[in-house]
Amino acid sequence: ELHTLRYIHTAMTDPGPGLPWFVIVGYVDGELFMHYNSTARRVVPRTEWMAAKADQQYWDRETQIEQHNEQIDRENLGTLQRRYNQTGGSHTVQRMSGCDILEDGTIRGYYQEADDGRDFIAFDKGTMTFTAAVPEAVPTKRKWEEGDYAEGLKQYLEETCVEWLRRYVEYGKAELGRR
Repeated sequence: ELHTLRYIHTAMTDPGPGLPWFVIVGYVDGELFMHYNSTARRVVPRTEWMAAKADQQYWDRETQIEQHNEQIDRENLGTLQRRYNQTGGSHTVQRMSGCDILEDGTIRGYYQEADDGRDFIAFDKGTMTFTAAVPEAVPTKRKWEEGDYAEGLKQYLEETCVEWLRRYVEYGKAELGRR
């Protein structure tokens, strides 16, 4: 793989005392470059090159996006607890998405979700369908396949994600190239 951009979202019903219930981390070529959590509620740079290259408008826009994702995952936690008929206990929802630019220029994109460490649902960009890994994911699969969610996700993975990956690699080329 030539370059990779990965985002990992983690939402927990019971993270423990003093810990945020929602966290997002972003990696470029395996290097942590951004972080967001439900306590600070701001996207912050985790590398010198991101701090130096991205302007305040970028951080404000990314913060708005992640605050929206935080709201979505709060709803997702409740939905999943109802589907699994869970009333209490600790539960975790994870989403992983990203894109890769391979040596030959091929672009790969992926989106998958897990619940309590078990596969839940994944997007197949080739067939424009979602694979439900468990029966509880079938209502989500149906909802997403009935709407235009797949089309938007494909566009994000093939265009928006790749565009930002190229930009991030350019921002960090001196540091990323040394690894």
